[in-house]
Amino acid sequence: MALQNRILPYCYIMKSQELFNKKLWLAPLAGYTDYVYRKICKQYGADVMVSEMISADAIIHRNKKTNILAEFDEEERPIGLQVFGNSAEKIVKGIELLKKFKPNFFDINMGCPIKKVVRNGSGAALLKDPKKVRTIVRSVRKAYPDILFTVKIRTGWNSDEYFDEIVKMIEGEGASGIVIHPRTRSQLFSGKSDWSYIKRAKELVKIPVVGNGDIITAEDGVQMSSETGCDSIMVGRGAIGNPIIFFKIKKLMNKNSTASKRFPHAITIMKKHFIDLVDYQGELTGIKLFRKFVPFYTKGLYGASHLREIVNHMISKNEIIDVIEEFEQSVINGK
Repeated sequence: MALQNRILPYCYIMKSQELFNKKLWLAPLAGYTDYVYRKICKQYGADVMVSEMISADAIIHRNKKTNILAEFDEEERPIGLQVFGNSAEKIVKGIELLKKFKPNFFDINMGCPIKKVVRNGSGAALLKDPKKVRTIVRSVRKAYPDILFTVKIRTGWNSDEYFDEIVKMIEGEGASGIVIHPRTRSQLFSGKSDWSYIKRAKELVKIPVVGNGDIITAEDGVQMSSETGCDSIMVGRGAIGNPIIFFKIKKLMNKNSTASKRFPHAITIMKKHFIDLVDYQGELTGIKLFRKFVPFYTKGLYGASHLREIVNHMISKNEIIDVIEEFEQSVINGK
């Protein structure tokens, strides 16, 4: 089901407070935060969506599969398209070609640590060269003086040597905001992210700062906001298989709220996710994509490994729904 034709004309220039005033962002996670899962997270309280990473090179070479990553529905707004590339020229061109989708903002990825991205100088590899960071941010702002765009970074390549310089540079060259995952590239996702760098960025710049990293529980989200003073927070791995984390964070942050929100069980959400994914991707593709979500939805539940084993060998939508419903009843009934 193509979404491109469903996108309505929309001015993607918007007020920055709609993105940064204590908002909850869903992080872009390749292979997970697709159209279907973004809509689920939106339903459960996520305020701002960001697409999966989009290669500027692939867009420039008219890769049809890459174009699919840029498609979204009106219900997802505000949404940003995240672009990565190894040069200012490519990123500027990539944004030009993506403007037709009319996102609310763009995000430039300078933080992805995976090998296939950094080996050609993209993602976190850019942090090794502050001059290149400057050129990219300056070029994007010069080419598009009216758009909102953020830059997502880590603390550095293998140290924080250039952190202060790069953060101030991103502001000075005209970015609308900065998203910080406080690990170096060499750390990948190991250890604990150091939120003090988010606080440090808030002290260095006046543009909005979005904090990201190790928000696994609702309490983590509240703690990051309190400790760092960040303008908004971005939830990544903690939201996979747990979309209600956004509602829970909001409930904790709004201590005066008397609303008693009842949340559906994770398996109930999983079943709806599966049905939507198959409807969108088709039966075979939808089943293959769904399998990687099952461990997240079922983590810590009795019988979860058996369910995963069964789903990994099934190729029928209806059979999988039956198995999920049987598992759902056993969990709800405490069996």
